[in-house]
Amino acid sequence: MAVAVSAALVVFFSATRMFHKFHFAKLDLIFILLPVGLLGLKSLLTLLLSSETGEDVDTTRYLTNFFQPFLKILRDWFPFLLLGACYYSLFTNLILRVNPHTADAVLSKMDAALLGNQASFLLEPWINPWVTDFLSLVYFSYVFTLPGVALYFYLAGENFFFRRVMMGYLTLVLMGVTSYLLVPAIGPENFFADQYTRELNGHAAISSVDYIMHVGRVGHDCFPSLHVGIPLLLSLYLCNYRRKLAIPALAYVALMCCATIYLRYHYLIDVIAAFAFAPAAYLLNDFLLRHWPGERILSSPGRETH
Repeated sequence: MAVAVSAALVVFFSATRMFHKFHFAKLDLIFILLPVGLLGLKSLLTLLLSSETGEDVDTTRYLTNFFQPFLKILRDWFPFLLLGACYYSLFTNLILRVNPHTADAVLSKMDAALLGNQASFLLEPWINPWVTDFLSLVYFSYVFTLPGVALYFYLAGENFFFRRVMMGYLTLVLMGVTSYLLVPAIGPENFFADQYTRELNGHAAISSVDYIMHVGRVGHDCFPSLHVGIPLLLSLYLCNYRRKLAIPALAYVALMCCATIYLRYHYLIDVIAAFAFAPAAYLLNDFLLRHWPGERILSSPGRETH
């Protein structure tokens, strides 16, 4: 499947006019060729480890013992590798080449219909350097939250929970990236840049965090807000498998909702959409895992309620 998809993408860009308009970058090539590269690596290692006869017995066993742990880690954390390539390919001109029409006007009209004005305008009287610093740190913590939680359960041997979190992340982010291609938007910060009367100035100590957030952002990744969607998805899993952590997780989701709107990265409708995307990804992910052949032999652990 990976080979077929990669070949289809290469043929598509080579045989259509989009090839002549599309400015390929290294990240685009990684996005297209990563599945083939990983499969090729897997095939090479399988070939090296397949023979156990004759003079190669000791060498084969050595290679098996050497590569097995790395192969397991690569397999378990593959969603991060794949989605990193998918998401960061959006830093190039992929989105606007697929869909050149931005949706900020429509999204902002939805916010106006809900609130009578833009949420970021209504929050201007409440702007404060300390609030800006705190919510900037909350927004930035997204980078570490999911991998940190996943790593904790991975090291703790909670494979059932780890598997669902990683596959849920894969499902939700692919849904989000698809939505970004269909509904590209630059967000209130840029769309209403000349209409704000107050700047979101924090203290100098947090300026580096703000710089990293702006440099690392994709230009058209608004609808839905994955900064809200991914912590919400994680909280859904915690509600089922670690209920004692559900309340802190939901509190974190609430803070992230405030941060995305206060910092002008997202419209209110982007946050609302996250509350539809995350449960949909949760249900879709469980459906896919239930029908995945390798998953049927795994027994479901008892749910902890303490």
